[in-house]
Amino acid sequence: MAANEDIVIEQGATFEKSFTIASTNLSSYLARAQGRTSHASGTIAITFTAAITYLAPDSTITLSLTAAQTAALTAPSCGVFDVEAYVGATVIREVEGSYTITPEVTR
Repeated sequence: MAANEDIVIEQGATFEKSFTIASTNLSSYLARAQGRTSHASGTIAITFTAAITYLAPDSTITLSLTAAQTAALTAPSCGVFDVEAYVGATVIREVEGSYTITPEVTR
């Protein structure tokens, strides 16, 4: 079962968030993550860069967005996201939750 975590993304700022997957070796997996305005939406609102690292006994999945990427996001807005680890046809949803994008003032 996926962990439930909510995240806040600041428009115009570099974003990075790491999730620890305890006692799990995901070193042979890749990661992917997307955000949408709702579960049913066919439109991707956010495509995160996702990377997995393994330091026994835990794996860490890190999501990131550049400042230019967050500046291009609509704010204020909110939606849902999830993070998947995958290898071949095997997919594990590791994290899910909601996201909030706060608007940038200084540009």
